[in-house]
Amino acid sequence: MSYTIAGKKVLSEHLVLGVFGAIGGGVFLATRGGGKEAKPAAAPAATSNADEEAFIKEFIAELQHEEKNAK
Repeated sequence: MSYTIAGKKVLSEHLVLGVFGAIGGGVFLATRGGGKEAKPAAAPAATSNADEEAFIKEFIAELQHEEKNAK
């Protein structure tokens, strides 16, 4: 069986393949995953003296090291 679409004969098999392709494409686009949310940038350690700045940097480094070991 065939249909006439825009003045041309189109077989029902081709219509089915087109529908399946459109559905498959829609499913692919809907499930391909969204963009990852950007991590918020860490606030800069603004301090008034070098000792305090060194302490903050060391503390952050220790936390990151512990976090790596916990995984």
